[in-house]
Amino acid sequence: MPINAGYEYLNAEKTYLKAQTLQEKIRCLEEMIRTAPKHKGSENLLAGLKTRLKKFLEKKEKGRSVGKSSRKTIKKEGYQCALIGLPNAGKSALLATLTNAQPYVSPLPFTTQKPELGTLDYQGVKAQIVDLPAVTSETFDIGLVNTADCLILVIEKLEDLPNLEQHLTRAHGTRLIIVTKIDFLSEEQRRKLEMTVKSKRLNAILVSTITNENISQVKEQIVQIMHIIRVYTKEPSKSPATIPVVLPEGATVYNVAESILKGFSTKVKEARLTGPSSKFPNQRVGLSHTLKDKDIIEFHTK
Repeated sequence: MPINAGYEYLNAEKTYLKAQTLQEKIRCLEEMIRTAPKHKGSENLLAGLKTRLKKFLEKKEKGRSVGKSSRKTIKKEGYQCALIGLPNAGKSALLATLTNAQPYVSPLPFTTQKPELGTLDYQGVKAQIVDLPAVTSETFDIGLVNTADCLILVIEKLEDLPNLEQHLTRAHGTRLIIVTKIDFLSEEQRRKLEMTVKSKRLNAILVSTITNENISQVKEQIVQIMHIIRVYTKEPSKSPATIPVVLPEGATVYNVAESILKGFSTKVKEARLTGPSSKFPNQRVGLSHTLKDKDIIEFHTK
């Protein structure tokens, strides 16, 4: 320990000892060098810190040169959502709450060092959700961001949005803003936040991964963003199927029949429909009838 070390150095050293990633350690070492005492008794300390920093910088540069081959890649399958946020915004906790994934969740920043994959399974609809490293991390995958269908911007406060948007200039996915950790807000803070979201007309949902407040709303919003419909088939005199046929918006009765079995539409004698697109329950409709989400259809064959 250097003689007459100030509180800035001691804080930087304490943070360094807790650092888990190379980038964190480099940042802490730079701060330690900047705040270390500058006198003869600290020369050895400074020399050691600079040597350690040099090794870490060399390791970082080496990692960059082989990063493309060593980086974990995520193959896009179906509809893909990307979780994007600053360090410690709550992305990993949100991934665990929305999907079957079990990522490591920590209060320390930069916990996520590689993309983590999970599958949202909500009312028969599945979507791929990828938790990316923080936008300030050297392992942040901008390529995946630019190809994702939906960008879920995970923030603790609305002021963080500009910091995320600057990384999304080439991304075309639909934006959904998730404000996390609302269980830490007072009633007044929450009221003001809700008013701001409403006044700015932001597509934002306030959630808590501790109490699961509004998590089902997030799942439903993702399904709406996907622009799909869920159609439930029904056999005569039986209850509707629990697993829907998932089709793009604008799909018809013909599309449902063909999704069951290719050529099945030619065997359909009659189709009965109950749901949002029907005028009344058990309405008889043709193969060209355009369906809506949560319709129930019953086929009678020749």
